[in-house]
Amino acid sequence: MKFSEIRTLLTECLRHAPGRTWLLLILTPLGAVTPGLTALGLQWIVDGVLTGSRPLLIGGALCAATAGAFVLAGGRVMQVQAGLLGNEVGTVLDRRIIRWCATLPTTAHLEDTESLRRIEQIRGLGGRTVTTGLAGLNVVQSGLWLVITTILLAGVHPVLLALPLFAVPSILLTRTTSRRTEAARAETAERNRAEQHLFTTITEANSAKELRLGTSGAHAAAIARRLREERAAILGRATLTVGGLTLIGSLIFVAAFLGALYLTVQLALSGAVSPGALLLVATLGGQIRGQLDLLTHALTLAGRGLTMAGHYLWLRDLYGAGSSGPLSPPGRLRDGITFSGVDFSYGGPPVLRGIDLHLPSGATVALVGDHGSGKTTLVKLLCGFYQPTNGTITVDGTPLTEMDPTAWRERMTSAFQDFSRFPFLAREAVGVGHLPGMHEIAEAAEKGGAAQVFARLPEGEETRLGKALGDGVELSGGQWQKVALSRAFMRSTPLLAVLDEPTAALDAASEYEVYRRYAEAAQEWQHATGGITLLVSHRFATIRMADLIVVLDGGRIIERGTHAKLIALGGRYAHLYDLQASAYQ
Repeated sequence: MKFSEIRTLLTECLRHAPGRTWLLLILTPLGAVTPGLTALGLQWIVDGVLTGSRPLLIGGALCAATAGAFVLAGGRVMQVQAGLLGNEVGTVLDRRIIRWCATLPTTAHLEDTESLRRIEQIRGLGGRTVTTGLAGLNVVQSGLWLVITTILLAGVHPVLLALPLFAVPSILLTRTTSRRTEAARAETAERNRAEQHLFTTITEANSAKELRLGTSGAHAAAIARRLREERAAILGRATLTVGGLTLIGSLIFVAAFLGALYLTVQLALSGAVSPGALLLVATLGGQIRGQLDLLTHALTLAGRGLTMAGHYLWLRDLYGAGSSGPLSPPGRLRDGITFSGVDFSYGGPPVLRGIDLHLPSGATVALVGDHGSGKTTLVKLLCGFYQPTNGTITVDGTPLTEMDPTAWRERMTSAFQDFSRFPFLAREAVGVGHLPGMHEIAEAAEKGGAAQVFARLPEGEETRLGKALGDGVELSGGQWQKVALSRAFMRSTPLLAVLDEPTAALDAASEYEVYRRYAEAAQEWQHATGGITLLVSHRFATIRMADLIVVLDGGRIIERGTHAKLIALGGRYAHLYDLQASAYQ
């Protein structure tokens, strides 16, 4: 258990629900006194009856009544307050978690298996983290109770001091089982995520078409079933191991408890202790077993809560590390964007190697190359989704890593082939391209073609799109793409516009119209901000309009220049251009 996780949970609870937190902190030690008070009260009652002592009877009755009242009332109060505290503080943590996940400056974690595993465990984490973390109070309470129990047992006979020690093996084994349980959960998290993804694939309309036509639905279901069976087997083995270790610990303590009872009986028969002492030892011994169960359960829950808190801190640190750029982008590009000796790898072989490239301000630049040549990776680096493995990217001489990523992206606009289909109201699906202008989408919708789509919807711009958030209207692929293209027109003064195969789902006439409008917009951006338009496309009729064409192959730049220059060069670009041109002859 790490101090940072404990400190984080306690700090958040005190900040957002101080009254409930302090109440729990106060009631916790009182709860530790209750079991011992019950045992002591029963001893005094028995001894008072046998000896006819009125003070012992009254004192014992008061002790037992006080303990009973706290068990009935105090325990319930603690349970209710802990639930309310988990709900209140957990809601705050959940809001942060979803905000951090939605606004993380980079996307590298979304393509890393270990990060995806942690994100899977983070989902819905807030309330569970606080509730399970509060089990640490139960650990403290049980620890205090063991101290009180030890003192009471020592009053009967010093040998009985050893009885609580026999609980130590069970506690140690419980910690072992807790770690094994968490390890099993972590080991199966990726399988659980994959199974959920397959279930989504099987039940979504887009993927269902291919599964039906390929008669491969049963194959996908079989993979999901295998993942579920593997997960169940791992968790099952962990459960058997946990059960066996827990049984061993319990048997050790039961043997010691029987020995303690035998010793106390002998002491009572010899007159060394009162008969009530036997009831004290029996009560405390029985409580040790029950408290031990509570302690083991609390240790398990607390360990799980602190593990969850560790995931929360990991996400917080990941968010903070990517949000530290102190500088703002320039209001206008004077020189442009420069790559200097840039290498990049996703963890395996290099994807980009030695990229030296200058994107002049106001220019339209096209990236050309086969699939896997590094075009999309270069775009990701420009957007700040990843950091170069080596080398630097500068904007008018300022390293991109020193800029506030949010501020940089506010000066960008983009349209991608793998666009998102946001299940929002139609106007919102365009307006999210620039939140400050959410209610001023008319011009962007007209330029991108979404206005034509909205005109055919039953409630126009107020129609909900898709089925994910309700009974919305589903659009065709081309219609969705027009909505995505319109989002890209929401920002009127970008420093960088990225168009990555943005018209793949459109017919030829719509594609021509979109590029015509982008060409007009590029001229506006050039004059307004010195903005750069970066175009990734396989359609050479579009590419030839660029001021600079960059040809990538195997992660390296092999050619660069204008269309005319590259055709005259007779290299890779000229070959690709001739291949495409011949297809239309």
